[in-house]
Amino acid sequence: MSEGELPSSPYGDFLGIQIVEAAAGKSVCRLELKDHHMNTGGRVHGGVLTSLADTAAGVAVRSIRPAGKSSATTDLSISFIRPPLGKTIKAYAEVIHAGKRLFRTEISVFSDKKLIARTNATFMIVDENSARN
Repeated sequence: MSEGELPSSPYGDFLGIQIVEAAAGKSVCRLELKDHHMNTGGRVHGGVLTSLADTAAGVAVRSIRPAGKSSATTDLSISFIRPPLGKTIKAYAEVIHAGKRLFRTEISVFSDKKLIARTNATFMIVDENSARN
């Protein structure tokens, strides 16, 4: 599944996150860094890195979750390793466990081919109708 086949979220669009690829429980998402992604110290805000990781994980889950189901993040843990130095950051996500109700993911975020953050996230699988109520 490539970009365009799996729609992005309104929030991801707002941030500028692009889905590069998604298939078989894996995804790659990228973000071109802009001034509005920075904190007052001039570095990328941690929430931006977290949002990119969460989006990539959600896309990986969506690529394999059962038809007629939705998913929601239940927990996410991120370790910031170093600040990004480039203008683009990429997140690589993989579903490492796909159960009936919970999917576990691992995400690595890179800038200029250097690891800048590692993330683990869990997603709950829910019925489409119950997700909107």
